[in-house]
Amino acid sequence: MMRGLAARYAAFDMMEAVRALSALLLLGMATIVFPHSLRAATFSGGYDGIGDAAGMSLTLSQIERRVVGSLSLQGGAVYTLNGEREDAQSGTAQGALSARGGQRDAFFHIEERPLGLQLLFIPATAEGEPDLGRASEYSFLKRGVRPTVTEEASPRYKVAPEEPVDILAFIDGFRGWSPRDTARLYAGLPERQRALILLYDHATAELMWRICEAAPEEGSIAARRLAELQERQQTDCESYLRVVERAKKGGLFSEFLRRSQFQLELIRATVLCDRGETGAARCADVSALGSPLILRWRRADAIMRELAGADAEPDVHENAREPEAAAEREAGETSLVPAAEAETVPQLAPGAPIPLPRPGGGEEGVSDFGPDALPLAAETVEQYRLPLARP
Repeated sequence: MMRGLAARYAAFDMMEAVRALSALLLLGMATIVFPHSLRAATFSGGYDGIGDAAGMSLTLSQIERRVVGSLSLQGGAVYTLNGEREDAQSGTAQGALSARGGQRDAFFHIEERPLGLQLLFIPATAEGEPDLGRASEYSFLKRGVRPTVTEEASPRYKVAPEEPVDILAFIDGFRGWSPRDTARLYAGLPERQRALILLYDHATAELMWRICEAAPEEGSIAARRLAELQERQQTDCESYLRVVERAKKGGLFSEFLRRSQFQLELIRATVLCDRGETGAARCADVSALGSPLILRWRRADAIMRELAGADAEPDVHENAREPEAAAEREAGETSLVPAAEAETVPQLAPGAPIPLPRPGGGEEGVSDFGPDALPLAAETVEQYRLPLARP
């Protein structure tokens, strides 16, 4: 009898252990399958609009349940956002939008999504109440996040080196690397090598396009290098990528890439000359080809708008520059350049190699620098000329 009772108690303990283990397994599976139900991510960060929200941006900061930030709409209207989560673990938040610049106040409701969030923009009635009948829904992608695509749709990028590379390896490889690898390895170049690239406008325009697409993580070295590019070019990635997309549809983008490649080859040749790996006659021709291009340096967004042609729409900040642009055109007729334009020419880091005047004129000897596929005449059309400052 005692033996039978012991067996029954042992069986009971085993069943309880199985139940406890099953509960733990189910909890673990719930954590994996439904992570947001157990631990909601913070809303803090920058977001870019996609789909119907293309051109819009959202910046949020969350402290415990409180959520604040700003919302910029496509038409230029800006709202200050002030709200809170329903609770600390919820994936939603709601609150009020305070208008800037005379727009009517509004309300918002946001919901967390795997790659960003969904925002419901609710206009206010004349009485200040939410007008749900006129509400609009917008999707935002968290900055720095790229949606997962199928293997067939994903671009097949080449594997990029993990360690920093030399400028020649960078020139040879960046067109095959992912935008993120391009941004990382560009940031790892020495300052004098980056400065040499920035002397050439088409090469810089292509590089900025690819780095902007990478959307480097805020605070990283790549993000700091991108910020330097944007400051030098007097534009931001959001505006620049819009005009790049229009330029791609203009029918002349392949010509832009060809000009960029021509300048990249001049950069390569300049580096080889600086390292003493090229003959004097070839280096003289490199200088003769490169110097005019450096003097005719233009901003990247101006190059892209020209490629876009009639499709190019001036950005708001460009309209603000209209008086300055008129002064530049007037100065161009008298072969003078305003001081503001002179400041846009990239400054070279100390010690960086630059094309030098041709030594000895035509007496140096026969050149061993073969003609490029792009004739020099194509690079010397009048519209590319920047007037020189009066000595």
